[in-house]
Amino acid sequence: MVIRLSQALHLPPRGRSGPWLVALAIGILLAIQPIWPDNWGIGVTLVVGLTLVASARWQLRWVPVFAIILCGVGLRWAMSNLESSDVADVTTAAIRTVLGGVDPYGIGYAASRPVGASFPYGPVALLWYFPIFRDPTQIESLISLALLGFFGVRAALGRPLGLVVFALAPPLVLASVDGSNDTSAGLLILVALALAAKRPVVGAAALAVAVAFKPYALAWLPPLALWAGIPVVISFAAASLVVWSPVLFIWGADKYLKSLAMAQQTHLREAYWSVASVWDAIDPGTAPRALETIRYFLSGAVAVLGGMRVRSIDGVIAVGTAAFVIAQFGGYFGSYVYIAAVAPVLCWRIDDWLRMMLPELMRAYGDVPTFGRRLRRAAAPTVPLRPAPSPAPARMASAIHAIPRSRGSRPSRKPAG
Repeated sequence: MVIRLSQALHLPPRGRSGPWLVALAIGILLAIQPIWPDNWGIGVTLVVGLTLVASARWQLRWVPVFAIILCGVGLRWAMSNLESSDVADVTTAAIRTVLGGVDPYGIGYAASRPVGASFPYGPVALLWYFPIFRDPTQIESLISLALLGFFGVRAALGRPLGLVVFALAPPLVLASVDGSNDTSAGLLILVALALAAKRPVVGAAALAVAVAFKPYALAWLPPLALWAGIPVVISFAAASLVVWSPVLFIWGADKYLKSLAMAQQTHLREAYWSVASVWDAIDPGTAPRALETIRYFLSGAVAVLGGMRVRSIDGVIAVGTAAFVIAQFGGYFGSYVYIAAVAPVLCWRIDDWLRMMLPELMRAYGDVPTFGRRLRRAAAPTVPLRPAPSPAPARMASAIHAIPRSRGSRPSRKPAG
């Protein structure tokens, strides 16, 4: 009866969904966050918890994918009114300036917070947001949804942790709706490094596009060049000449450098999400402004020295990520949104890294029997009901076969003699 009912309902096969158990356990920790509205936090935690229970009972594939994507979309919708970054406003003002025939670099914008901040991003950012330049945040949200779909497909193929982290991690949810541009930067960096894994020259050209969108993507160039050689440098340089051509030949590189200097002065107004903010918390007001310069030298040293030891695309990702983190958080000013720039490429590889670093864990989740099997094993008798016949010793067997017997004869029961 139960079997027929299962077949009628098309229930999945019994067993554990090992990788999903690990991913969903982490997902519950991400769902129980005080930053979410209480109704959404409880709802998402309940959905993730029920999916975890189901994954411990059945071998699931697409059901957890749809559940996590639904939770990720819901959290983004719930936080969609929390716009805290002025990047979208400044980008809109810069595109309007270009449409008016004026150089967008080297000037301060009234739309920024505080007033007077420059547009320090590359020309690709102007083109990227042009289709919906009145509200660039919509493009960030669409990019975030596209990445959810990409990681959802990978989750269905056995790599669920990347999807869970990208869907539910608070910095990634906020960065997709708060007006920043780091989710798009993360997509471009992911595309560049994914291409570089198979074709480094093509990946280097894509990385040049990412740098022309937001210059901090430069952190991955030294390890990539040291791993793949001179052709990567040539490809990056050629692509950079193309994507930076409006700055180099129309507006002037000096104006862009002025925008970078103006942005740097803005960063020095307050210590935030950085080593300097930790320093000021311990000894208020003493964090040196020189940290802004030191971080770039230290980041470059890590990128070059670490790149010399790179032997794979995973090494490129790891060294570039370390250099990126130092450059963005090791100075006077940082932001949680910078995590969104490095998250896509890490979510792309995190499941494979987990399997390489903890093969025992993944093998254990795949081999552990279900709870029902354990109960049946515990109830099973330890002594066999029918003792297995012991094989005769080899000498006795050969002796038996050696005695000739006539057909139809019966041996006497009486001893001879």
